[in-house]
Amino acid sequence: MKKPYLTFLIFISLIVISCGGKDDGGGGNVDPPDPINPPTSTTLVSPANNTECLDGENVEFRWNSSQYTDTYTINVKNLLTQSVISQSTTSTTITIQLERGQPYSWYIVSSSNSSSDTAESEKWKFYLKGDQTSNYAPFPADLIKPTAEATVAPGSIEFEWSGSDVDTGDTLTYDLYLSTSNPPTTRIQSNITSTKVTQNISDLGVYYWKIITKDNSGSNSDSGVSKFTVAN
Repeated sequence: MKKPYLTFLIFISLIVISCGGKDDGGGGNVDPPDPINPPTSTTLVSPANNTECLDGENVEFRWNSSQYTDTYTINVKNLLTQSVISQSTTSTTITIQLERGQPYSWYIVSSSNSSSDTAESEKWKFYLKGDQTSNYAPFPADLIKPTAEATVAPGSIEFEWSGSDVDTGDTLTYDLYLSTSNPPTTRIQSNITSTKVTQNISDLGVYYWKIITKDNSGSNSDSGVSKFTVAN
């Protein structure tokens, strides 16, 4: 009678072992890792947009803190020479020495040690005061459309840009230069009062364009050249 009883005990033991499941070592479920939040973009404070900066050659840049951000990288561009200064900091302020009497743009890139994502702020412009002047040249126009390296269909093509000036009382007009050579030397529309025009282009190929911004005091600025391709 002992043998059937021993067999029954072995059978029960096997059932208990098989129902025990895998031992996770912790006696319960493991919580999932916390989500990684990408950094958010900051808001710029000073130098204010489209203003004349009066702080001499040592310019203090300030911006607000942004969420989930460990490092801020400031990019300051001389709009005449196209040279760029980039510096990183964990603070929300930095002082940079710049050449006086020049127009600049600047923006901030927010970065996190926990994420490969970054976030860019708006881009602001300012003039760093130089010798005393009663009028500043307009800021170089920002070319918007066609975007750089874009491919567009032949026909009526829209050109769009943005312009601004420290001298708020100035009236701005624009000349559009367009050709297949770089830099473009053919002025195809002049004294444009809006920041958007259309131009018919039927020939396929690579084109270069730029905008000359003029104010009513005789000053002007060059946007620099952008390239696009006309193709079917």
